Amino acid sequence: MKPILIAQIFVIVLGGLFLYLFSAPQHALSFVAGSSTIFLSFLLLGWGWSLIFQKKLVALSIGIIVFKYAILGIIIFKLTAMPWFDTLWFAMGVASFILSAFVYAVKEALREGKDHVI
Repeated sequence: MKPILIAQIFVIVLGGLFLYLFSAPQHALSFVAGSSTIFLSFLLLGWGWSLIFQKKLVALSIGIIVFKYAILGIIIFKLTAMPWFDTLWFAMGVASFILSAFVYAVKEALREGKDHVI
């Protein structure tokens, strides 16, 4: 889980910087807000699942998984009221996790390919 979250941090920083330099600042802010929201979501999901797999605090981990959606819903609701918020770039920020997952998948496939070479 850590490598994919690290890849997402790079996507947040590079995407936000790219949009800030070559587009409007509100586009960059919306992209960073969307990317950070999905980052927070997967961070909490990973933390909740790790608690479940360790068989510690199962009720807490299920509570984290359930209530994170309510918290994320409130965050998104509040973000939409901001004057700089742009729905398209927020959605692109949320979708940026696909890029992070793809980078991680390619990295793992290349690593696995090296393990099978004789």
